[in-house]
Amino acid sequence: MLGRPSLRYGRGFGLLWASVVVSGLGSGMRYVALPLLAAELTSDPRKVSLVFLAGQLPWPLVMVTAGVVADRFDRRRLMYSVNLARAAVAGLLAVAIAMGDGTLLLLMAAAAVLDLGQRFYLGAWAGTVPVIVPPAARDRGNAALQGGSVAATLTVGNPVGAVLFDIDQALPFAFDAASFLISALLVALLRGRFRQRSEPGPGARTTLYRQAAAGFGMLWHHPLLRRIVVLAALCNFVGAAQIAIGVLFARDDLGLSSTGFGVLVAAFGVGSLLGSLLEGRLVGFLGRGGVLYGAMVAGGIAALGIGLAGSAVQAWLFIAVYGLAMTLWTATVNTVRQACVPGDYMGRVTMTHKTLVRAAATLGAGVGGLVAHALGQRGVFLISSALLFAGVLAGGRGLLRREEGV
Repeated sequence: MLGRPSLRYGRGFGLLWASVVVSGLGSGMRYVALPLLAAELTSDPRKVSLVFLAGQLPWPLVMVTAGVVADRFDRRRLMYSVNLARAAVAGLLAVAIAMGDGTLLLLMAAAAVLDLGQRFYLGAWAGTVPVIVPPAARDRGNAALQGGSVAATLTVGNPVGAVLFDIDQALPFAFDAASFLISALLVALLRGRFRQRSEPGPGARTTLYRQAAAGFGMLWHHPLLRRIVVLAALCNFVGAAQIAIGVLFARDDLGLSSTGFGVLVAAFGVGSLLGSLLEGRLVGFLGRGGVLYGAMVAGGIAALGIGLAGSAVQAWLFIAVYGLAMTLWTATVNTVRQACVPGDYMGRVTMTHKTLVRAAATLGAGVGGLVAHALGQRGVFLISSALLFAGVLAGGRGLLRREEGV
């Protein structure tokens, strides 16, 4: 079970949660099918990692712009419009693959375009949650969203996508298109006011640059948010490096088939689901700062365990721990940001945060392929572990201080 939340999270939260889960199912199928298809087209880890890297590239073009757009327009309409467009793109990709026209260049282009839409979707989504979920329920609400999304993507979407890929390479992408369509319809059913201002105020008439700069200033001049974004960038750097070579690690080091790779990745979703169930209790016991600190430590231990794993079962267990840790981190960071940032800045601050961490992920994806080519896939996980522990020592303890939002 994915743990559907009750009405205590706010009216309309069930629709939002369902849209995220449905979209996650389709995305999970695509996420596993893209590297599997790339690995059939080439065995060079540098080229396989390029498909993942392509999905990181659109952020410099639109990330901050997406935050400004989300703060100026109706966020609900933006979300369902973007998903309708992505449904069309994923559908066209499925048709091309079914016709035997799948190439690395096509996969890279599709990954880039779909990620382009994700930037605008996330900008709108960031301001939607605080409208629906009351402050007292946000720790559990954010955890339910994060856990439901990741569990749907990895625990269900990835293994099902791998099975469908073995049946017909186009099927995971067709299901992805359908999931975008259903998700768009669910969001369209939301009721409420999802635009911050009915009439543009003075800030809305300023230039895009000034509005974006205001969002960056609010993030960077807030000590806690600044510390969090730096550590989040580190987490995303090592995470992207591991993801970029994950399919080769599963195939070459663990001897797994494409279906086995899907089951292995599903471990992250299992851990994520567990993290979503525990997050509220852990915050009550450790505080948000304690949860963030503990998540980084657990992530470092998990990366080390994956790198040293002697079997698929051992790797599966450590990947589950990694999923738990990263879900605790992400859900808690979302709640901290919602406590610190005014509603009319939420899109800009959130997307500025994501711009910085996405830059780290883009770099990590490229570095992951190079490190794997030079040192082998296991070296990527071992170096990732060392970097996470270095981050804990350098800045993690500052999270334990009692500040606004923690």
